[in-house]
Amino acid sequence: MANDVNIRAYVLEALTEIDRDHKNASEVMQTALRNHQYLDKKERAFYSRLCHGTLEYRIQLDYLIDQVSKTPTAKCKPYIRNLLRMSLYQILYMDRVSDQTACNEAVKLAKKKGFQNLSGFVNGVLRNLIRQKETLSLPERPGILDEPLEQGDRLSEVVIDPQVRNDVIRYLSVTYSMPEYLVEAFAEWYPLRIVERVLSAFLQEMPTCIRVNLEKIKTEELQERLNEAGITSRSGVYCKNILRISEYNYLNRVPGYREGLFTVQDESSCMQGYLLPIQELIRKKGKEERIRILDLCASPGGKAMHAAERIHLADGSTEILARDISENKLVRIRENLDRMGYSDIRPEVYDATNYDPALEHKIDLILADVPCSGLGVMGRKTDIKYHLQPEQFEQLVLLQQEILRNAVRYLAPNGYLIYSTCTLNPEENEKQVMWMEKELGLLTVSIADALPEPLCKEIADQPGTDLPGGYCTLLPGIQSCDGFFMARLRKADRT
Repeated sequence: MANDVNIRAYVLEALTEIDRDHKNASEVMQTALRNHQYLDKKERAFYSRLCHGTLEYRIQLDYLIDQVSKTPTAKCKPYIRNLLRMSLYQILYMDRVSDQTACNEAVKLAKKKGFQNLSGFVNGVLRNLIRQKETLSLPERPGILDEPLEQGDRLSEVVIDPQVRNDVIRYLSVTYSMPEYLVEAFAEWYPLRIVERVLSAFLQEMPTCIRVNLEKIKTEELQERLNEAGITSRSGVYCKNILRISEYNYLNRVPGYREGLFTVQDESSCMQGYLLPIQELIRKKGKEERIRILDLCASPGGKAMHAAERIHLADGSTEILARDISENKLVRIRENLDRMGYSDIRPEVYDATNYDPALEHKIDLILADVPCSGLGVMGRKTDIKYHLQPEQFEQLVLLQQEILRNAVRYLAPNGYLIYSTCTLNPEENEKQVMWMEKELGLLTVSIADALPEPLCKEIADQPGTDLPGGYCTLLPGIQSCDGFFMARLRKADRT
């Protein structure tokens, strides 16, 4: 790869921006790839793998570097810290890069960035890591993790000794590169038998999922077009209109993208569409009258478009208001609407925390995919675990409730609200459902017959799930998709 040195420089710049300036990782990486479109497919893949992988394993990499470096990573200059991280990632996880190359290119980069005086330090640390590669060790695995545990056993239920508790948290944190406070939270929310599988799943490669626009093409026909173009595609695990694609370069050059034959949407998010009571709404409104839908936090528009598609395929008519908080978010919605061809979806800038009296009792169906901590998608958005702060959990719960207080006032009698998040925090999920029942008077509606049967069997006894009670949690590593929560509620007819 002729441009390895340049690519490593781009990776170093990105990692330092994300680390030092707390910038969004996806945006930084996408901007870099847009600015260097001359890179070929292999070079782009190298950039993405090295940047994303170094972020994923950052806690583990720091732990190992600190075993051989006299200066802890936390006290290194940002460029040097990230240079060591990305170089060790190549040494440990990228088999096609020789240890010698990783070390030599790091020394060159240190000099190029103006750290001539630290190039010897970089060289010494990396050579020590290479020499000790086979003996570098992670924290010792606590025996409790290999004991047969009962189904509901959380960390606090099976570990009394504070030292053992700390050992468990430390081991899981370093091994799966997850901040300790999040490991502790997961271990209190979910049984230990589940926690390790979830944490491990966040480190696995995540496929690009696309939802086929069934109004324009059948899934099998699109899959055939993709295969002819040399793009690998596999059927979704749960949904017939989902394909998992790989071996492509630019998404907008994938066959069918510009024609609006598909949109990018993970299978977990697509599942929300199954909760929409389409037939009931059509019977209630009649085929001549439009079903009024409000998507409160709509960007990039996937859920609103899926709702429109399902209603169109059922021979119904709809009017969808797709709102979000800023013009930047609406740009993404409009781009997708124009490409996919949905004229009955109206995008609008509006802050969901502000009440809109014009919608009082006028909406038949609300999609409330509210702002959340995003813990279910850390496999795709790696920087979440580094930027999120513990105090934000409570702030997000209050923000969600503020949005939901407005939403319930918009619902017509017997109107439905589909609540969803991409987090695994029960306070933002099932406890919010209980809050809506108690404080807003909404009624939960069973989803036991709404979701695909294979999925229902998987999640029936899963923590955070009560299918007859109207909600479910999808867990990475347990389900073959991102982490996601969804619930179906209805406003009582008080007329």
